Amino acid sequence: MANSPFNLTKQVGRVPSMTLPLDPLQELRYKRIMEDLVMVDMHQHPMVCPESMDDFIEYLHFGQYEWGYDAIRHGGWSAAATANAFRGMVGCPELSFIAFQDLADEVGMMVADVRLNNAAAVVVTNANQILRAKEDGRVGILPTVEHLAIGDVLHRVDVLYSMGVRMGGLTYNHQNNIGSGLTERHDAGLSDFGIAVVHRMNDLGMAVDVSHAGWQTAMDAIEHSKTPIIYSHNASHTLRPTWRTRKDDELVFCAKKGGLISITAVPNSLSDDPDQDINCVLDHYDYMVRMVGIDHVAIGTDTLIGDHVAFHKKMLGSLMRDFPAPYLNGLESPADGKNLVRGFISRGYSDEDVRKLAGGNAMNFIRNVIG
Repeated sequence: MANSPFNLTKQVGRVPSMTLPLDPLQELRYKRIMEDLVMVDMHQHPMVCPESMDDFIEYLHFGQYEWGYDAIRHGGWSAAATANAFRGMVGCPELSFIAFQDLADEVGMMVADVRLNNAAAVVVTNANQILRAKEDGRVGILPTVEHLAIGDVLHRVDVLYSMGVRMGGLTYNHQNNIGSGLTERHDAGLSDFGIAVVHRMNDLGMAVDVSHAGWQTAMDAIEHSKTPIIYSHNASHTLRPTWRTRKDDELVFCAKKGGLISITAVPNSLSDDPDQDINCVLDHYDYMVRMVGIDHVAIGTDTLIGDHVAFHKKMLGSLMRDFPAPYLNGLESPADGKNLVRGFISRGYSDEDVRKLAGGNAMNFIRNVIG
């Protein structure tokens, strides 16, 4: 970013991060698959953060951001869903209550920046555009929002759609007009207004994301949605029983309705090991594939371009109190994306199944729900 007063983090190689080892035959498979692989991350945060998270709020106030096209490209991604939200913390430290205008500002600034950097990236809003972006050698930027932040104004869904947003979370962690978030004491499910929001999203072609919705709210959304829904960045509660992981029954219900479950890679969310690495993430892929079938599992890393652990300590410390590892080795940022393909191969998935997990299932979901 030109003339920035902030030292921004390196997009590639911020910290030492492993390349997952393969044997010689597996290495040949990896190279062959990567030649034409369409890789899609259904939940990524491509805003480049300051080197020091102590500068993060001031950086958000500054209002000129760099976006991580280099990191996305290095990671092998054909398209990244952008999970916009951070600028909302300019006015409210709790993401559940960010202002719609701040969210819209961030989406608008990102879209404008993509257009200024059209040799490197392009906004994509459907599956065919993702394929064209790959053919052109550009990374596809799929605008999505962590949650809608629309208050009680239904037409704001249309406003976000007009800006290119094609997926939105219904809630963050607390109650809003749509429904209950994950940390509410009483999960009341979707409100009548929330059902109207889901139907408006269905009619527009905007995917419904319940990653931060309470159990009943998510179940209501799956039931009332006219199209399949997505858990864009979650993991198995059975393997890792925390407030952020999801129960088997809701995940099975999602898959039965044609939905998609994308696996997160947030450091310290899936392991208490101070030396945790990508294998703790791959365990959740294995579990999810066994439970719901290969066709309903995809990637949703929730990775940052910056110090994710420092971000949690600074911004979300009240929810995540334990930080045994400084980062997740092998999947530290979007730049490590190719390691997931190596991981799927190492876990014994066939070439066809690797392609499904890495992007094929996400592309089918996008075609069916978005366009």
